[in-house]
Amino acid sequence: MRKVDITGIHRILTRYYGSRHMTMETNVEDKNFINPYSMKLIFDYDPTIEIDYIILLRKLRRYIFGVHFNLNIIQEENKIQVYVIMYDKPMYKDYDFEFSSN
Repeated sequence: MRKVDITGIHRILTRYYGSRHMTMETNVEDKNFINPYSMKLIFDYDPTIEIDYIILLRKLRRYIFGVHFNLNIIQEENKIQVYVIMYDKPMYKDYDFEFSSN
């Protein structure tokens, strides 16, 4: 099950970067309308605060569960854009002894 704690992510950006507004966009397939495969979170922030991307990525990873994901952070003017691209774990193929090379 894919879980993204949006409240926790917004709390981090409010506490450390002074964010007051958040916008979220998701991309969802037609066949599986419950699980989005990508999200774009846009936060405003205080431009006087320096962003440490490594620490921010480490903190954001704590709030995404049950899925493999890629995080991208882009800084524009006075906004932080967080792209979350989610994908399921690849299924492993199981072969019987007759298909082994020995």
